Amino acid sequence: METKTASKRTGRPAGFDKEAALEAAMLLFWERGFEGTSMADLTQAMGINASSIYAAFGDKQNLFELVVKRYLETRGQYATEALQEPTWERVVRALFDNTVDFLTSPGHPAACMTLVDGMGCGVQGMQARDFVTKVRVQNEAEIRRRLIAAQEAGEFPGDQNPEDYTRYLSMLLAGLSIQSANGSTEAELKQTAQLALRHLGYCGARD
Repeated sequence: METKTASKRTGRPAGFDKEAALEAAMLLFWERGFEGTSMADLTQAMGINASSIYAAFGDKQNLFELVVKRYLETRGQYATEALQEPTWERVVRALFDNTVDFLTSPGHPAACMTLVDGMGCGVQGMQARDFVTKVRVQNEAEIRRRLIAAQEAGEFPGDQNPEDYTRYLSMLLAGLSIQSANGSTEAELKQTAQLALRHLGYCGARD
């Protein structure tokens, strides 16, 4: 009886699995956004009480940042993997293919987490919005660096502005996420991606 009482006081249940709790929190934030997720929602989804959350992960903002980092290191790797392709054309094709595959894979909301949690935040969600905005800016910078490398290798026209092109490419990829959140099917997203590739000049067979 004393052990159970002590466990309740500390708010740390026996068998507390941090990884499983973080995964549950990530999916909840991903689905509802920062402001749409309450501490009561988190305790229910994570299977632990508020004391355990604060003790293990800090406040709601800190927990949010932890799960975004988890997202980037796991499900969010699809863009980073595309940037490893050996040629710029294959990079661009992989960015679109990987994005569609990611958006239509089961087990998570049908949108990019950094877009869901970065749009429409009010005053109380500004810190979370600023955090994911920095993440998106960093992701865009990675694409731009890869584009500049391709430009230096002669795989991309030297008279094109890398910053302008990267912004355009990022806009197209974000648009796929928005369309997915709006309910577009896998076939529709693939068709949209192919249309974007044609407009980018990649309408033939893969290199």
